[in-house]
Formats: sequence, structure tokens, C-alpha cells
Amino acid sequence: MDSSSDLQAHMIPATPHLSAQTNAVLVDDSSASMQVDQTENSVVARDGMQNGGTELVIYNSKRLQDDLQMIGLKIKQHEDHIKLLKSQSLKLGDSILDLQVNLGKYHSAKVDNEDHSNHQNEEETTGQILQHEKSAAGVLCQLKTRHCTQASHLTFTKDVLGIVASLGQLEDENLSSLLSEYLGVDTMLAIVCKTFECVKALETYDKEGHIIKSSGLHGLGASIGRAIDGRFLVICLENLRHESFYDLLMMWTF
Repeated sequence: MDSSSDLQAHMIPATPHLSAQTNAVLVDDSSASMQVDQTENSVVARDGMQNGGTELVIYNSKRLQDDLQMIGLKIKQHEDHIKLLKSQSLKLGDSILDLQVNLGKYHSAKVDNEDHSNHQNEEETTGQILQHEKSAAGVLCQLKTRHCTQASHLTFTKDVLGIVASLGQLEDENLSSLLSEYLGVDTMLAIVCKTFECVKALETYDKEGHIIKSSGLHGLGASIGRAIDGRFLVICLENLRHESFYDLLMMWTF
């Protein structure tokens, strides 16, 4: 009995103690496996994040490079446009200078032509007035053109502005001709004076009301060999008022 009991004791190990150790080993292996998996997953995730961040940086960097390249191209285009505009501005400046020179020459020639034309018109008008030899306008015109020295000593002629035909000239020949036809010969040959004293001095009368042929325009005409025949019109500008058109032409008839 004792020997068989010992044999059984050696053949059958203690079961509970062995099972606990086995479970411990299994638990330890499982936790180690989980730790390894978690570590591998974290490494993979970290590597993925690093790779994704690198790709994002590369993408953004490439996009910035493309944007910079486009900006550089636009800057170059603007610089080329500025160069072109500067070149065109210089050409326009030269053209403006040329036009100014030509315009100055044109104006100078135009002024010369106008002066020459005005001088011709004045000579033509004077010639037409002188054709009326026995008129007061003809005598006065001849006195001023051919006897300037004698006219300068006459006090009453200083307030004589001139003849309507010479004072009322227009640049347009057609309008000037129409104005002459509208006014008529007598009005065109009228004498324009600044003062009433000048008007009175043009023609004087004796006590009987007869014209004194030796004074005024009559005496002047006789002295140069041109006797005045008939009446003549005189326009006086003294005491004219804005509000009265009637006062604009105050005509004295002799």
C-alpha cells in the first residue's frame, strides 16, 4: 500500500498548480501580443501622418512656386507694357512738338494773311469812300490819308472816330456786303463822333442860318480842292445808355 501510494503520487501531478501557471503564461503572451500590435499600429499611423504631412508640404510648396512663377510672368508682362507705353509716350511727345511747331507756323501765316487781308480791305474801303469826292466822308478820308499833318492841327477832327464804312467791317465778306446793302450808301458814309461839340464843329451857320463855307468840313474841303455838295449824316456816341436802343444811333442830318 505504501509503495503503490507513492507510485500514484509520483505519476499524478498536482493539477491546480499547473493550470494556474499555464493561464499566467497565456495571459502574458496575449498582453504582449496586444502591446506589439498597438506599437506597430502607432508606428504605422505615425509614419502615415509623417508621409501625409510631407506630401502636403510638397504640394503647398509646388503650388506656391507655381503662383510665384505666374506672378513673375505677370510682372514681366507689365514691365513690357510699361516699356511700350514709355516708347509710345516719347513718340507722342515728339509728335506734339511737331504739331506745335506747325501750328505756330500756321497761326503766324494766318495772322500775316489776315493783316494783309485787313490792310487790303481797309485800302479798298478807303478807295471806295474817296470815290465820293463831294461827300463829307470823302473829304474827311482824304484829309486823314493824304493830309495827316493838316488834320492833326484841327481840334474838331480829334473827336471824329471815322466813317461807318471803315468802322463797321466784318471778317465775312458776304455779311459785310449784306450789312452795306441794308444800311445804304448814306449811312455807310456817315461820320461817327464822340461828342456833340465835335458834331457842331463839323458845320457852322451864320445868323441867317446859312452854312459858313469857310469853316468846318466845308472850309476843309475847299482848302484841299474838294467842295462838299449836299447833306451828310453824323452819328454821335455821347450820352448813350444801355437801356435805350433808340439812343444807340443818334443821327444828325445837315
